[in-house]
Formats: sequence, C-alpha cells, structure tokens
Amino acid sequence: MPERIPRVLATELLVSLLVLACQEPARAEKPTRPRPGAVTSTSVNVAPRAASSFAAHGGMFVQRHPRLPDSGEWRCADRAGVVWCAGGEAAAGVVAGPLDPAFRCGKRWGNAGSGERVCIDRQPDYPSGGARECRFEQTRGIERWCESASSGEPARELDARALPACWLDKDCGSGRCDRGSCRCESDADCELGRCTSGHCVEVTR
Repeated sequence: MPERIPRVLATELLVSLLVLACQEPARAEKPTRPRPGAVTSTSVNVAPRAASSFAAHGGMFVQRHPRLPDSGEWRCADRAGVVWCAGGEAAAGVVAGPLDPAFRCGKRWGNAGSGERVCIDRQPDYPSGGARECRFEQTRGIERWCESASSGEPARELDARALPACWLDKDCGSGRCDRGSCRCESDADCELGRCTSGHCVEVTR
C-alpha cells in the first residue's frame, strides 16, 4: 500500500501538467484608449478687425474694411461727420471682443427685448483731400464709400455726451433720431439722462 502512494502522486502531477499545457497562454491586456469626450461648442473671443485704408475708385474712395464697434454683426450709417451703428449680435460660436474705444455705445431704446446696442463714433475716418460725404454699402460685407461733399449747410456737431440710443425715429419718445441720438424738447423725451441743447445726453456730476 505505501508503495502506491508515490505512483498516485506522480499520476496526479502528470495530469495537472497536461491540463496546464492545454490552456491558452494569458494574453497581455491592451492599454485602454480613453474615450473621446462629448463634442462641446467653444466660444472664441474675437477682437475688432483693423480698418483698411481708403482706395480710389473712379471719382470716389472706398474703405473695404471700415472700423466697427466690435466683432459683432452691425449695420451702420454715416451723416454729418458721425458714424452710428446698431446691432452687435455675435455670430455663432463667437463672443464679441473688446469695444473699439472710438465708439460710445448704449442700449437701443424703444426696442425692448431685442438686445441691440447703438454705438456712435463722432470722429470717424475720412479720406484726405477735402470734405467728404460717406455712406455704408452692405451688399458684399460692409464697406464705406466716400465722395466730395456737396455745398449743403453742415449739421450741428453732435454733443460729446449724447446718449447712443436710436436707429429709427420710432425708437425715441420725441419720434426724432439724429445720428444715433434721440432729439428731445424736455427730459420726458429721454429714457435716460436729460435733455440738453436738443439731445438726450448723459448726466455728469
């Protein structure tokens, strides 16, 4: 009986070795690749583009890239030495950059809920060579075209404290919008500020 014990152990050991030999070798685990995260929209802060110089075009001058308040979407007008713009909505995925310091801006009156702003530049760029009358063309982007000024009587200079507030006459309590600022006869015509010299102006202390 004692002689059989080693044989049994030897048999069991042989069987164990055969089982191990038949098993598949352990596979090395592949490094786990990180799953791509969900795509998120990134807002890009864009500064106002630099204004281009004026180029002669026939008897006129054109500024292909005029100065704008910031990188938002604007529509602009030019009269009597003042440029005023309305809008300011940012394009998708773009945050309007810093304001051009030449512009004075405020909320558009009479158009509640639109979020539009009005901006006034009292000293816009002009081509050299005498008085010019300019207009904005917005069929291919936004351009500014200037020609020699007519002999009409120049408009009164806009007050430096004039509140940027209107794009259309209906935006003003008085029903009169003058180069982005509401004309007035009394303080009651002004949502903000006070009426001074016929315009709604900022109150300074």
